[in-house]
Amino acid sequence: MTSDNPDLMYRLLVQGVVDYAIYMLTPDGVVSSWNAGAQRAKGYTADEIVGQHYARFYQDDDRQAGLPAKNLEIATRTGRFEDQGWRVRRDGSAFWAHVVIDAIRDDAGALLGFAKITRDCTEQRQAELAQREQERRYRYLIQGVTDYAIYMLDTDGHVVNWNAGAERAKGYKAAEIVGQHFSVFYTEPDRRAGLPRQALETARSEARFEAEGWRLRKDGTRFWTSVVIDAIRDDDGQLIGFAKITRDITERHEQQRKLVEAKDLAEAYSRQMGSLSHFLDSVIANIPASVLVLDVASRTILLANQQAQRLFAQAYVDLKGLVAGDCLSPSVAEYIACQAETSAPARIGFGDAVLVQTSVGPRSLRSRTVLGKQPDGEGDYVLIITEDVTDELAAYAQIHHMAQHDGLTNLPNRNLFNERLKDAIAHGADDGSGVGILCLDLDNFKNINDAFGHGFGDKILLMLASRLRKTLRDQDTLARLGGDEFAVVLPRVKRLEEAQQAAQRLIEAVAPAFSIDGHSFAVGISIGIALSTPAGNTAEQLLQYADMALYEAKRNGRNRHEVFRPELEAAARVRRQIEIDLRRALHRGELQMHYQPIIEKAGNRISGYEALIRWQHPERGPISPIDFIPIAEETGLIHELGARALNLACQEAATWSNGETIAVNLSPIQFKSSELVSMVALALADAGLAAERLELEITESVLLDNSDGNIRTLKALKKLGVRISLDDFGTGYSSLSYLRSFPFDKIKIDKSFVQEIGESREAMAIIRAITGLSSSLLIETTAEGVETEEQLRRLMEEGCSHFQGYLFGRPEAAENRVQRLDRQMTGP
Repeated sequence: MTSDNPDLMYRLLVQGVVDYAIYMLTPDGVVSSWNAGAQRAKGYTADEIVGQHYARFYQDDDRQAGLPAKNLEIATRTGRFEDQGWRVRRDGSAFWAHVVIDAIRDDAGALLGFAKITRDCTEQRQAELAQREQERRYRYLIQGVTDYAIYMLDTDGHVVNWNAGAERAKGYKAAEIVGQHFSVFYTEPDRRAGLPRQALETARSEARFEAEGWRLRKDGTRFWTSVVIDAIRDDDGQLIGFAKITRDITERHEQQRKLVEAKDLAEAYSRQMGSLSHFLDSVIANIPASVLVLDVASRTILLANQQAQRLFAQAYVDLKGLVAGDCLSPSVAEYIACQAETSAPARIGFGDAVLVQTSVGPRSLRSRTVLGKQPDGEGDYVLIITEDVTDELAAYAQIHHMAQHDGLTNLPNRNLFNERLKDAIAHGADDGSGVGILCLDLDNFKNINDAFGHGFGDKILLMLASRLRKTLRDQDTLARLGGDEFAVVLPRVKRLEEAQQAAQRLIEAVAPAFSIDGHSFAVGISIGIALSTPAGNTAEQLLQYADMALYEAKRNGRNRHEVFRPELEAAARVRRQIEIDLRRALHRGELQMHYQPIIEKAGNRISGYEALIRWQHPERGPISPIDFIPIAEETGLIHELGARALNLACQEAATWSNGETIAVNLSPIQFKSSELVSMVALALADAGLAAERLELEITESVLLDNSDGNIRTLKALKKLGVRISLDDFGTGYSSLSYLRSFPFDKIKIDKSFVQEIGESREAMAIIRAITGLSSSLLIETTAEGVETEEQLRRLMEEGCSHFQGYLFGRPEAAENRVQRLDRQMTGP
């Protein structure tokens, strides 16, 4: 009968669940049903609670704040309310609950009530809080370590970073030593013996190298060090560098040497022990390690220095003459007994560190023991030298933290991000939930760095990280992948809308301006979203999908979010294929230059040509520059492509007998190359072309990016004798400071204004302003995109000196280029 009645079957199923409180509420929030799990979690029987308002499960403060009503309002408006918080049982005790309230509606959309599911998560909450407290204390501990030189090496042994302890120990500042090989700290004999190389090889093959030896400071002085080099590998086991910790133990080394010398002298000259005892006591009393000497047979303490008294003894207890088991705390006595039992006549080195509850608190101790005979022949003794290595282990822990977190923001880095993403995917597969990933990139952040310096940029990144972190849930992971790139793992995502809402909240959090040192900075953020599928995805796939969506968000206008779609992967494949084909085209000669005439008003003649690159793909036919130039700029191929275009254009122009000029476009990316000026000089020399016949066209963005450096490059180009033209003037920032900062030879009016010259008063006003300004500065003007006689007439009336467009000729291959005007130009 149950199978014929689904409603009864579902009711019996809900009533049988004991790990979740599942019950129904009326639209007003009154309990209308109650299952066994609810009675177990909250202590009420169905007779006691059905008909009562569910607000009684909230604490008094929450009820006064109106949370029960607000939560039902959210569920009514959005369909679901989900949260975690404290709730109250029948006996008044509180428990931490994960709560879901779903609005139940009939087929017509009318609200019938609410389904409420509550799970007791008190144990998980307590464990989470305990872990946070432990991590907080751990972080304070490792940040307090200042007596260790802690720094990273790349795979070849070059110093990558430098901490204050390293500067204090070795005398170098970070600017002096970063980039240098770490062998500079070794003595010359050690370098000749290849010890630096051997140390790295040992760390590479065995994961750790540990040794003591002489090292050099910046001023040339030597110091005895304890050195640890740990190999650091990524998730794939690939070596990415080394973590190196150095501690100056010169004093301990010297004192131990003296101790050993004193011991040898004492045993060799037992009859003179009286005269040496004062010296030996002084040495033992002042070495930084704890020293205990025990009689092997009776376990009586024969000697304990000041450090041993402080570390092991109860207050005001003199250990000498007492039995170790009677005067020491149980944990210390057990540790000393263990060390004594493992002693040998000549045990080399220290044993493993052990956590011991000492008189000064829990400390990590590492001991070395030596077994010997007493000078008077009355039995054997054991010498126990103990070091407190708590700070040293904290330094190792700091290295581990540094390897997984970003040095500026202290957010997880790419390595830890990948671990969290893989864990979220695994947990999602277990409980049937999904995983969302967001890739974030700041818009136009580079302009702030270039204009105000990286110090301002770092401050913005710190404030940005704080805003983003506050916007996310506790279980979400925010990571800095590098530069201005961030990423977020969203575990337990059930709907795409949750990820989209999270992305929108991040965009809104970044929107308010950042105020730093009296300056206000506004930045946007673009976000790509990817969501795992029921079929399963790898971490690498999700990251690639989110990155593709990020690319789409930037392409569609920035300061927005986009969701990954399968067609984005196809578009990415097309871009990759274009990149591959473009590399081949550069070597196969598939790229050609076409030439469009530039008409000079004064001489009524063709004064030069603009060289425009064209790609004839052997299979796909002509490919527009708008499709391959941006990819060339993204991949760095623009440097080789630009050099090819410049060389072809110069060589072709050198064959023209009438001395026409040749105009070649430069990408802003090419200005990042220090070889740009020499490349232009070489192209002129190879072609035998006079420098004044070459005109280089740049856009305003060249003056926005690293403007000081780019102005210096422009001046160096100008010094070669070439002409510099400012292209597309009026479409960007169009600051008059550009014309003041550099003496341009020509301004090119963008074709968008020319095309609207007969319809837009604004376009006409802009053209008139540009020509008037150019005339006063003695700068030539070229109007682009001239297609009609009427446009030409108006431009001539406004005083344009040069013209370019389909009215005079289209871009053609060199052999087909327009070589003479078939018209006479008239005008004022």
